[in-house]
Amino acid sequence: MVEVLYSRSPYMKRALIFVIVAVNAFAWPQSGQTSSQGKPLPKKPKTVDEAVLVLKEKWLKPKDVDWILRNPQKEVAFTLYRPFGTGVRNEFGLWGDNQELRDSCGDNDPEGCSMVIFNRLWESVRSDADPELVRQLDCQFRLAQQIRITEKGFHKLTTGEVIAALQEQIDTQLAKLAASGASLCQSSLKLEIMGKPDLHCYVDARGSVDPKNDSWEFTLQDALAGLGFANLFSSRHEPPNVTLNFVRKCQFPTPPYLVGKK
Repeated sequence: MVEVLYSRSPYMKRALIFVIVAVNAFAWPQSGQTSSQGKPLPKKPKTVDEAVLVLKEKWLKPKDVDWILRNPQKEVAFTLYRPFGTGVRNEFGLWGDNQELRDSCGDNDPEGCSMVIFNRLWESVRSDADPELVRQLDCQFRLAQQIRITEKGFHKLTTGEVIAALQEQIDTQLAKLAASGASLCQSSLKLEIMGKPDLHCYVDARGSVDPKNDSWEFTLQDALAGLGFANLFSSRHEPPNVTLNFVRKCQFPTPPYLVGKK
């Protein structure tokens, strides 16, 4: 189940309460229809490798494949699980008579089998990519796990202020790591904004409202994932940058934590 992926992350547990929107706009065929590229749907795949090939050749657009490449494995599997995974489980017969595919997954549970497919998809996309780019991405993925983020007071900040606060914490921790003599495969990491959001609008960071959560620290990867789900932006690693692609210009014109208060 998807919850297992982030069982050790308090932020991701919290993020699961938000409605997951199609931030990455994956499209999937509905029953009886054609693929997203207008081609007839193939026969149901019988192995994990066949399922991955169908996804890569029939379902996913180049921008989708690029997003998969530029995000860590757990983040990709978590994002694809729903709603994209619903289409996969339905169209590939995982809830029906496709026992061969479930056997190939080594997991008779349709949801567990779909996660096996998504993990193999991530591996396959990487195997097709430039090895030097994969090396750079792996370096940045590790760095995003090393950097720790605290979100105290984020619920009172605008989008621009939150991004500035995140960047300040990133820069401070990178400097400390360098001063400690730690071996860094990358000396900088910058957040870049895409999608033309109104930086004066506010973010949803309701977890930081609770004073009991002041001591919580999250990896940079988990912080971006949680904030992204709540505020409709997706992250892409483009070493030495991380791009934040906002879907809406203004998510919250006033602080969400003040809604309903006089």
